[in-house]
Amino acid sequence: MKQFYFYFFLLFSAFYSSQELDTISKSNLQGSLSMQFGKFLGTNDYLKELKHRDFIGMSAELTTQTDGSQEWHRRFGKPYYGGGIIAFDYLKNSDMGKPFAVYGTFGGVIKETKTHSWNYETSGGFAFNWTPYDLKKGYINQTFGSSVSIYINLGANYKYYLGKHFDLGLGLNFNHFSNGALKLPNKGMNTFSPKLSLTYHFDERQFAPHDSLSAFDKYSTLDVNVFGGIRHSIFYGKDPGFQDFDVDMIRKFEGKYYQNWGVETVYHRQVTYKSSLGLGIGLMYDEDYNHKFYQDENGVIQSTRRFKNDQLLLNVFPSYRLSISKFAIQIQPGFYLFKKEIDRRYDKTIFYQRVGFQYTIGKNLLIGIALKSFKFHKADYIEWRLGYRIFNKKNS
Repeated sequence: MKQFYFYFFLLFSAFYSSQELDTISKSNLQGSLSMQFGKFLGTNDYLKELKHRDFIGMSAELTTQTDGSQEWHRRFGKPYYGGGIIAFDYLKNSDMGKPFAVYGTFGGVIKETKTHSWNYETSGGFAFNWTPYDLKKGYINQTFGSSVSIYINLGANYKYYLGKHFDLGLGLNFNHFSNGALKLPNKGMNTFSPKLSLTYHFDERQFAPHDSLSAFDKYSTLDVNVFGGIRHSIFYGKDPGFQDFDVDMIRKFEGKYYQNWGVETVYHRQVTYKSSLGLGIGLMYDEDYNHKFYQDENGVIQSTRRFKNDQLLLNVFPSYRLSISKFAIQIQPGFYLFKKEIDRRYDKTIFYQRVGFQYTIGKNLLIGIALKSFKFHKADYIEWRLGYRIFNKKNS
């Protein structure tokens, strides 16, 4: 877990300390306070049985407002970016814990007038201080298996301009919490809530120039990435000759931790200013795939190797990349070639889905994080990524 926090700090600090996006005056700083009051959804059996699902969230943010002087400012609605912290209170469900999240945020204008604006907002970070599932302590909520989770927020809001320094906002937000299968169980939590906010501009509000969008040169890129991650795996169901009550639930959820690592190369061709399409191929070692759980003659859960020699997995994937200056969001559904399906309880489907974030340091160094999943909703593991851009060529 120390490496987990270190890499997150490295990724977070690189985004802000290596700012080559543009030089922005301190006068474009703005601070926001906001409050959410909403409900979490009954996405698992434990949550469905709760009579009350209300929560309150309070957040504070410090962001930088772009001034519209750069091309990417105009393409993304004069966006702001920065960071914040949010604390949650689950009211009558205090056994959830007292979670708080530290996050980075990015948002912009959809439509603006001199008195108000319609806006989008996104945030992503890590939430801490959940009360995790623990049978030894009698805590049976399978929503989270660890005290740490990923925090993702998507929202839209309306802001009314109160003079030259203050904005009053009202919006609707969706929050998602999941630990990326770092520790099972990991049912996750989703919430919907209205959001009330007050934003203060340290200097007088500036309106972006209404310049027309300029032409741009299309480029092709070829990247090579190495990645690694840790997956928590557990015993599922029961083996032939045993009953459900023969399964030691405490030993089951102790499980084992397995390594995943590999190398990939991906080619992208820019199709619009924001978007690129590409194709990639990779080779990976999945320690979980090379092992299995079973019940021995006494019913005790054990693990053993599945193959005499370790099996590597070859995968291919189409790729979509949304570029925001040096920051990129990547969506990559992929396929494992030649993967064997031995036990449906443990073998994930050959079709996987990956959503990742990447930042370019300098001209060629790439750092990133990605969540790999299957069946579109089951987290597999979190990838920590380091890469190098071999070329960035103008298309003829």
